[in-house]
Amino acid sequence: MQSAPLPSVRNSRKRALKLALLAGAMAAALAGGKHAHADAGLCGNGTECAPHLSSPESPQHFFRFSMAHDQAARHDSSLRRSAVSAQDYPSFSGVGVISCMAEGKQRTSTAFLVGAFDIGVTVAHTFQKTPSGAEPTDCTYNSLDSLGQVRERIPVLYVKSQWDEDGAAGQLSKDLAVVRLSQPSRYAQRTMPLGRFSGAAVSAVMIGYKSDLDSDSVKRKARGTVYEHRSNGIVSSSAGGFTHDMDSRGIAPGAPVIDESTGVIIGIHAQSARNTMITMNDWLESTLRAEMQQQEQQREARAN
Repeated sequence: MQSAPLPSVRNSRKRALKLALLAGAMAAALAGGKHAHADAGLCGNGTECAPHLSSPESPQHFFRFSMAHDQAARHDSSLRRSAVSAQDYPSFSGVGVISCMAEGKQRTSTAFLVGAFDIGVTVAHTFQKTPSGAEPTDCTYNSLDSLGQVRERIPVLYVKSQWDEDGAAGQLSKDLAVVRLSQPSRYAQRTMPLGRFSGAAVSAVMIGYKSDLDSDSVKRKARGTVYEHRSNGIVSSSAGGFTHDMDSRGIAPGAPVIDESTGVIIGIHAQSARNTMITMNDWLESTLRAEMQQQEQQREARAN
């Protein structure tokens, strides 16, 4: 079965091609010199999840430092949405794109790897049937480099969608899916931990791609605030999500929303029309734990 076609940025200039080759060489050097880092996949809250960050050798230490550095210039409104910087790119290398084909049309959503390099989280509606009943096919997880070029395309082995549960289909707060890849990502240098959201207002950053990758395949970063159910007159979506004020125009659903103070993913961007974020629920937590446990059992079986 052929992988779904994924458009990439059109670039005919020789200089851009040289830059792309240079970026690939640098990525390969990093992959060869450092082991990929998978953080603890799940945690009870956003304060007790990540490893200790005091060591400069820790990838999360660099992650927090780079976030704090960006915050220092946060008064500049142009920084509320921008391309992910070259320094931050390794930290967000576990954020990619799910691409499927449905009746000859491409569907895309942002996805992120959790706990392992072959387990991803995204939105459930990407995998729903078309109005005529056709199933999406040729679903792949795609890693793109800082120039928007596809570096790897991994077939999705299977999908577990909460919308497949009784009575859950169509509910925004349950628009969640866990994907198992046919093989681990080799391009991703790290994953990020996913935690329960306390519900308190928090400064956050969202990482994702545009739905139309043909026009723009560069990884984007938007920052702002995720609000409480009711804060300063701002009320969250009646569909069960939380409201945020990040500039999410054009960012595909499935993008991780990250607490800037901890580096922990606290939710998933689900809807740009209402700037809605949905959070980890019991179904998502139990599904991820089951997938990670299965992987551990398979690893032990191979070792024996």
